[in-house]
Amino acid sequence: MLRQFFSYYKPYKTLFFLDFFSAIAGGLMELSFPLIVNYFIDTLLPGRDWGLIIATSIGLFAVYALSSALQYVVTYWGHMLGINIETDMRKSLFDHLQKLSFKFYDNNKTGTLMSKLTNDLMYIGEVAHHGPEDLFIAIMTILGAFGVMLFINWQLA
Repeated sequence: MLRQFFSYYKPYKTLFFLDFFSAIAGGLMELSFPLIVNYFIDTLLPGRDWGLIIATSIGLFAVYALSSALQYVVTYWGHMLGINIETDMRKSLFDHLQKLSFKFYDNNKTGTLMSKLTNDLMYIGEVAHHGPEDLFIAIMTILGAFGVMLFINWQLA
């Protein structure tokens, strides 16, 4: 069943990898913010090297802007991926429903079939977009946050 589900990703490999790697890069940037801010507050501000402080501020703003752009890619193009997969599944299901016998329609309620065709496929489209991405980001965030804590103070981590 999973093989059949993942077959819907094939026509949209480029869109999937764009979404997935944008999410990974954005997640890594989110992990870097506390380290950069920590360095900024604990090292740069007490040192009063205003040139480095301004350069770091501009760099932090650039990282934030890039992270926002990546989040836009994940939000917009990721949902396009989910919608495209949902549309393909909807077409496949409609083709399958066209081949069923009249007896099937006598034994099943039209409202139930329509609900499955619309609502259930909408949820599947959301899982197609968010499922692999969220799972990987959650694992990466937990391991990355633990790595950052180990880097800061291994005894407390």
